[in-house]
Amino acid sequence: MGWTTNLTAIQHVQNLVSKFEDSMTLDAFIASTKEAKDSRQVPDLPIELAFMDVMGTLPKLATLPIGGSSGDVFSSRLALDTLFKPMPTGSAQSADVLIVGLEDGTIQLSMSEDFSIGTFMLGNGAPKLTGSKPFLHCSHPLSTTHALLVSANTGEAEDLQVVPFDLRLISSAGRHLSLLASKVTEMHNLLRYLQQAQEHISAEIKATQDLPRKFMRNIDETLQEKSDCTWVQAAYHLVVTGHCPPEVKEWLVDELGERGHKRWDKAVTTGYESIRRLTHENLLPALDRLSVHISRLRGLSRYQNSEFLLGLSTSELDNIVDSVNGLQLLSNQLLKCTISESRQFGAFSTWLRHEIEKQATEPTSATAQELAQKDMAFDYTSILEYIQGGMTESRMPRYSGNPMDSKAQWDIEAEGGRLFELYKNQMQEEENSSHPQKQLPGLNVLLHYFQKSFASLFDHISETQRRNVHFGMPIYLGAGNSDCADMIMIPETIQAATSSFSVYVAVGTLERETSVKIFHISLSVDKGVSSSKEVQCARIPTSPGAVRDIKFVDDETLMLAFTGLGGKSQIDAQSLDIPADHWLVDASRLLKIYYRPRDRFSSSLLYRAYRPQWEENSTETHSIDLRNPKEVAARTIHKFPAGKAWAPQRMEINGRKGRRILCVLAEDNLHYRQYAIDSLDGHHVSASNQAKKADVATLSSS
Repeated sequence: MGWTTNLTAIQHVQNLVSKFEDSMTLDAFIASTKEAKDSRQVPDLPIELAFMDVMGTLPKLATLPIGGSSGDVFSSRLALDTLFKPMPTGSAQSADVLIVGLEDGTIQLSMSEDFSIGTFMLGNGAPKLTGSKPFLHCSHPLSTTHALLVSANTGEAEDLQVVPFDLRLISSAGRHLSLLASKVTEMHNLLRYLQQAQEHISAEIKATQDLPRKFMRNIDETLQEKSDCTWVQAAYHLVVTGHCPPEVKEWLVDELGERGHKRWDKAVTTGYESIRRLTHENLLPALDRLSVHISRLRGLSRYQNSEFLLGLSTSELDNIVDSVNGLQLLSNQLLKCTISESRQFGAFSTWLRHEIEKQATEPTSATAQELAQKDMAFDYTSILEYIQGGMTESRMPRYSGNPMDSKAQWDIEAEGGRLFELYKNQMQEEENSSHPQKQLPGLNVLLHYFQKSFASLFDHISETQRRNVHFGMPIYLGAGNSDCADMIMIPETIQAATSSFSVYVAVGTLERETSVKIFHISLSVDKGVSSSKEVQCARIPTSPGAVRDIKFVDDETLMLAFTGLGGKSQIDAQSLDIPADHWLVDASRLLKIYYRPRDRFSSSLLYRAYRPQWEENSTETHSIDLRNPKEVAARTIHKFPAGKAWAPQRMEINGRKGRRILCVLAEDNLHYRQYAIDSLDGHHVSASNQAKKADVATLSSS
């Protein structure tokens, strides 16, 4: 329904805009134009220090390999730069708000990109709204109150109501809201990044051990049958004594050979290098970034009433900091283990290749003598350490969470105390004892516990912010056409405590009724709580035809797409001496209407207090009467070619003042036209989505 920007430091921005009023407007400030960027260069030391972001000075996160159950979102450099971009300068003065409306009356509220505040039911705010469906939304950057237009089916007609949506969290949290939303969003992404990195590490550890186990399984079966020993014992015996049993010699020469050794060496070497790179370049840098974000939130939590305003608990964040320290300790242990086993395997692989060549040659040959002279050049300590440890009892699976034994798991939550100290003591026990009583929880277990802690933190923050979101009293507008409606919010007076805003709602009437209603609702916002002061309505009667769509252009004008149906009018065209091409006879045209006065000398619509029982056929005067051909001719800014029967179906307006574009979709839903609203010169070109063109035509007043 809406993706808008709300200012969190309203008074500061107002003072800034008024200081640069000759060169900057509020729209320019929000759009980050050159003038706005120049104004933001004015130093504000306290704010700059409070919102200094060090993320831009940290090295960029490395991309992850392609593959994994979480998709490849972190495998692209462009995607990573988009997800982990630093907070832009001046972003603390505004917050992005996303409002999604569902057909069951549910409103989903989110901030930034991935900071979900929660869902709200219209029926919970006001019982009379039960069964209503939201379909339009409007807001203003200076207003903490948004407006929703909802409809409820009552037989043949649709009853329309305006519901104020008070986002008091914007005023209560202030500048910290955008910082909080940005940090929560990035922490969400970092948790996903850590999860995918852990999955890649587990996959690489498994791949590193699969092929060696296959080779060793074959020789173990043979040795068990003939020598009642294992490959580990036979390899240890071969290294220490130099004696090679016949079964081992046959396996080395005939089954493993140079080809099998190359496969073994490549699989293990590549796996160790991948694990080292994933841990050193992906896992640890992500944890460092996460610790910086948590430290920032922990600083905010130490402010007075921060838990009440932001939902940040210092004790909860201290526990998360402890969890991060535990993860960093475990990751460093995994990195040390990977580097150590990689070095040991390098020595073992060189020795194994030497033994294959040695056993394949005749003992009396010159080649055998040359190979025998190389026996003293090996690092036998590393070879024996790998045979006893890394080859069959590697610590890496235990660190990553892929245990190879059935020891009792260590229950993190049941242990209590500081997680980092518990982990540190458990690791010391593992180093001192080759067979500890309990198995150290792996990276996947600790990361799961870590995610649960963050989920609790995010829920606490969202719950605190949800308490500052309320629905106001609904404002009844009567029956209308929800397919032909638009709304806009305009500020009237902005003060520190109380502000007033105007909400204008333009609604096309039901079928066969020839009029357009424009409602003016005055809202007063006092400390984030809204109340309606007055509701006025103006009616614009039209000649026989169909009002296809209505769109507000700016604070003064709206656009009306109208298709004439022909027939008799209440006013005689001949007596008014109107040219035939200006009369509504099966013609489609765009009309421009001023719904607010441009200045005190100009005229606008005639508004009066709205009464739901207002009769459509009551005798009244209208400041604008589109049954009058002269009025239609004066307000027509574009007439579609009648010969092509090109009837508009829907309009959309986008862009800032001076560069606004109007897009009109045809009734066949295949063709569209675009117009530069603010231009006065140019030419008209049609466009079609089949041709995949976006041609721009120019609107000029008749």
